[in-house]
Amino acid sequence: MFSIDFLVGFTIFMVALIAVASMVPGLLAGLQSSGIDYDAVAYRTGVILAEDPGWPVDPPWEAYDVNHKDEIERMGLAVSKDAPNILLSTKIEKFFNTSFFDPEDYRSKVIFGEIPYSYNITLRSLDGRYNHKVGQETPEGYGYGYIRRVVKIKEPSVAVIDEGFKNQYTITISPGDNSTTRTFTVRLDFSRLLNASIDPAYRIDPRTEPVNITITNFEAFLNGTASNATLKSVTFWLGSSSFPFPYDEDDTDYYTLRIDNNPDLYPPEPGVGVSSNISFVLKPAATSLFELGPTSILDIRFTFENADYPHTNITGIHYYDYNPKNVTRPALKPAVLEVAIW
Repeated sequence: MFSIDFLVGFTIFMVALIAVASMVPGLLAGLQSSGIDYDAVAYRTGVILAEDPGWPVDPPWEAYDVNHKDEIERMGLAVSKDAPNILLSTKIEKFFNTSFFDPEDYRSKVIFGEIPYSYNITLRSLDGRYNHKVGQETPEGYGYGYIRRVVKIKEPSVAVIDEGFKNQYTITISPGDNSTTRTFTVRLDFSRLLNASIDPAYRIDPRTEPVNITITNFEAFLNGTASNATLKSVTFWLGSSSFPFPYDEDDTDYYTLRIDNNPDLYPPEPGVGVSSNISFVLKPAATSLFELGPTSILDIRFTFENADYPHTNITGIHYYDYNPKNVTRPALKPAVLEVAIW
């Protein structure tokens, strides 16, 4: 039989051994490596860029100007959370604008984390149309995390109104018509555009992408022997209310106007004569000024006015919608997104 003294001593020994064993991991904690899984950080960044539209979404973060840049919380490039790996061209354009964003913006709004990571983010389309890069050159060897994703890029739709619409958008002037004004309207009917049955990858949404309108072969719409028609104004109407700023100068943050492809007329002033074409782009920053709902109707009105007689017969309403005769929607463009973190 073991003596009482042996049992007491053995018990004390075991208690001490257990206490020491429990303390050893803590003593060695400072000697353990603190490696970072850069691949995990690169993967997370790739997910944010390719699968997240960013935040805010209404208005979208890419529409914010420099005075509101601090309100941008996350810079995702996806068209929608319901359309992963489909990137929106307007988000891409803003994201790679290094004169707008600085290195810390990319770390805090897309990479995240308290560590000041170095990064290299590139996006290249297979046709070479997109070739963007931001960040530092990647280090030699394998000392960085890396992820590559195959994506597609959604580009804006465009309405081309040419001589094929002549019979639809011209009127015959009666002998007693003394009017000198003609109005042509392009209508954005959001009950058509924001139809939930349309896949977000193919949806036309003026709140997040530009509206492109080109009136070409304008001479087909001229009246009689007139060589041009005077474009008096371009105005924007939401219902019966006019846009806060009717067109009187070119403001590239909101919209652009080109007349007859003449660089000497840029920016064109009101009252310019049009002989061959008009190119107009309404940007999301402009539409974000309105509270556009699922039933809103936004009209873009081109008003032509000449003092002597109407130089053009163009009139009517052109719907900017999913009818392929009215609007052309470019095919999604294949591209490769690469993220390196170290």
